[in-house]
Amino acid sequence: MAKKSWEYMIENVPHKSEVQIVTGADVRAVPPGIPDTMDLYVKIRGNPGKLVKNDDKVDLDEPGIEKFYAQDASSEAGHS
Repeated sequence: MAKKSWEYMIENVPHKSEVQIVTGADVRAVPPGIPDTMDLYVKIRGNPGKLVKNDDKVDLDEPGIEKFYAQDASSEAGHS
């Protein structure tokens, strides 16, 4: 039986995880990586972007595809 994987996006690039729960640190570590000088957010369909700290857990089994993105720490979520 095939191993289950979960799809998610980082900066509009598709990725797959073999674990259902990922942390902010896990997402930051995916090459090319997101520096600690930037804030990490997750956008789930129908909801505004939510700040994800390194030790925050995100369940990839929620409905929809989780979309992670980074912004300068000085900006507001959802605004460039």
